[in-house]
Amino acid sequence: MIPVLRTGLRVLPTGTGSVLHISERAINIDFGERVVTLLNRQGILTPSSIILDADYIPGFNSAYFNGILLNTDTFSAEIRNGINLAANPAGNADLKLIRNTLRPHIVGKERSIMGAVLLAEGSESVHVPEGIEGMILEDQARRLKKCTNMESAVQSLLGLGFGLTPSGDDFILGAISAMQLSGRSVSHLRIPIADYKNAFSRTMLLDGLDGYFPEPLLRLIKVLDTAGDPEREIADLLRIGHTSGYDMVAGIYYAAAKLIPPRVNSESKAGSVSRISKPKERKMLKLSIGMKNLIKYDSPHNR
Repeated sequence: MIPVLRTGLRVLPTGTGSVLHISERAINIDFGERVVTLLNRQGILTPSSIILDADYIPGFNSAYFNGILLNTDTFSAEIRNGINLAANPAGNADLKLIRNTLRPHIVGKERSIMGAVLLAEGSESVHVPEGIEGMILEDQARRLKKCTNMESAVQSLLGLGFGLTPSGDDFILGAISAMQLSGRSVSHLRIPIADYKNAFSRTMLLDGLDGYFPEPLLRLIKVLDTAGDPEREIADLLRIGHTSGYDMVAGIYYAAAKLIPPRVNSESKAGSVSRISKPKERKMLKLSIGMKNLIKYDSPHNR
């Protein structure tokens, strides 16, 4: 029996899982609908991970849950010490402030989509490497330029890049958090993500759609939600993986800058209505506002 230090699991999977991927510090188990990641004690807590009190995780071929007990070919672990990784943002974060706060951290990082973000914004200082890395970087930049909203970003960037979770997937996770920070619905993104074939990324992104995030990203979300100073949280997030943290920061930034449309100032409208005393005039003003919104959202740029 290996003790469990912490887990971010929201629900325990059912059935038998097979080994999907093995690294020095982690073993990913595919249970069909979800992937569960076993980590050593230095691991990063996520909504799908279990951190074991061990420097080395013994290898195995299959695993299954019996209640709160995880059984494998070589060891067992009792699931305990659960941590709630739900963000629960207020939903009224200032996107302009987020964009300006994160902009100094958007740099040309090797194999990160951050370089593509800079290229898409017209920067001429980005080094484009030769070979496949340069081709992917330029392809990412071309796709970003064409993205006008989150739907197009998911369709264009899902699975694009290097790693177990490609840069495009980590970027989308960051962008999803920006949507939730600003109080926007992400329900329309569930179908394309649920159909994604990369089981590890699919689990991560579905967790994000439900408002659950890896612990370092969650800490940054909470600071941005309160308009605090996020320098320490950004530094911690950038240390995740080779580029994952950079890609998540890039997603938050670019979503705030380009992918999330400005919100109509409902408070000013409410104030205008309150200054009109006659019921008939209030009714006519509401009708006028409704017609303006109808015309705005029926324009070709919003289709």
